[in-house]
Amino acid sequence: MFQNDGNGQSPNWCSYERQAVKVIRSNANQCPAIKNHTSIHYKKQIFIFGGYDSKKNHNDIHIYKDGNWTKCKANGRIPESRNGHTATVVENKMYVIGGWLGSGTYASRDVYVLDLDCLFWTLVNTMGEVPGPCNMHSADLIGQLIYIFRGGDGKDYLNDLHSFNTKTNMWKLVQTAENQRPPPRANHSSAVWQNKLFIFGGWDGSKRLNDLHCYDVTTNRWSELKPIQSPSARAGMCMNTIDNKIYLFGGSGPQTTCFGDLQCYDPVKNAWSIIELQDDEQFDKARAGHSMTAIGNLIYIFGGSCGSHYFKDFFIIDTDPPPNISVTDFNNISINQYFRGFFNQSKFSDIIFVVEDKQLYAHKIILSQYEIFNKMFEWEYKHQQQKVYINDCSFIIFEQLLYFIYAGDLQCDQYQQSVEFYRQLLQMADYYLIPNLKSLCEKSLSLLIDNTTLAKIKLYAEQMNANQLLKFCEWYENHNN
Repeated sequence: MFQNDGNGQSPNWCSYERQAVKVIRSNANQCPAIKNHTSIHYKKQIFIFGGYDSKKNHNDIHIYKDGNWTKCKANGRIPESRNGHTATVVENKMYVIGGWLGSGTYASRDVYVLDLDCLFWTLVNTMGEVPGPCNMHSADLIGQLIYIFRGGDGKDYLNDLHSFNTKTNMWKLVQTAENQRPPPRANHSSAVWQNKLFIFGGWDGSKRLNDLHCYDVTTNRWSELKPIQSPSARAGMCMNTIDNKIYLFGGSGPQTTCFGDLQCYDPVKNAWSIIELQDDEQFDKARAGHSMTAIGNLIYIFGGSCGSHYFKDFFIIDTDPPPNISVTDFNNISINQYFRGFFNQSKFSDIIFVVEDKQLYAHKIILSQYEIFNKMFEWEYKHQQQKVYINDCSFIIFEQLLYFIYAGDLQCDQYQQSVEFYRQLLQMADYYLIPNLKSLCEKSLSLLIDNTTLAKIKLYAEQMNANQLLKFCEWYENHNN
């Protein structure tokens, strides 16, 4: 109802955090291009229900599992086709509340429950202070209660708050001070953090909003927050809570604009920040009326529209991607190519390293770019063709260390590229203070981490002050427990 086209530009007032985006193509024959649908997570599956495809509403169930979409047949009292409803998971049940049915003055006020194990629908016989019709509202679970901030009813914009008890099927109007409530709106977004319900943005019938309000369940009070750097005014966006942060994606703005940005709200700091999305494949992310499902640290974005274009793509935002191990830039490429020809050559050599009774010819002027070698040549080995005996390193490792200094890369076969090989090379790079080789070893070791190698690689990182590698080990450990 509130979708617009255009390309939203992220404001430049925020500091950036680097994130990763992974694109997964959906099956065009199985999952339609829709907006104002719902998506939930249950047992490693994502359930899509309802939505609008520019021509009609839907009441189909599509399930995403293991990279595939499946259209499923449900039984029981199947809900009428709708959009703008909400879906909330409680144990093994999905509660669908309200929505626009496409006819009549008002939206639906019904509550349907889908048993997610057997795909059986039930129309719930509710009791208590049943709210009126609701559409483009929000629904959030706190304990056993689903809190509904009612949004629109098909005719008016509202700001009443209701709770639905999933154990007793009892509705209750949440009585709060009139002057504390957020102004009426629909097509807003909501999220829960520590028994607090957050309401952001939406459409009030004349303009889009970017205000942020918080309802504290414990004190039964609303408060308007004044965070640092709020996102642009918008409607049709989505929010989700992950690891004590609230993430907001997309939405429609004024003047035919859709946003494709990811914003992060920190409830402790009361501050928003914008997060840079990095993707290997360029694609149009700006949209509104999409769904947003959090599974662990991953955010799944599906569908939505921008103007007359409806999306059926499906992509993932990783809010905690692997730490990026940056490899220090090597020396000038043209110089490395020239020096490479002098590696282990007697021509112009003025120092010889002896390792495991094998000789390596070297050149002081090339090695002296590193502080350890510079001091070695300045104080101990001033004379031509002196021999330096290396006793704490194998020939293969020291040979690779020298080759790296000359060529800017390594000269080793696949057999040598093992955890032990890079451990020894990392140790020597740390000892001889060669930062670009050290970061290369960190990067290489990170690619060899699995459940069998994690403990020892983490130990190596700690012993050799390999901070980038240590951060990667800690990330891997947190994600593979």
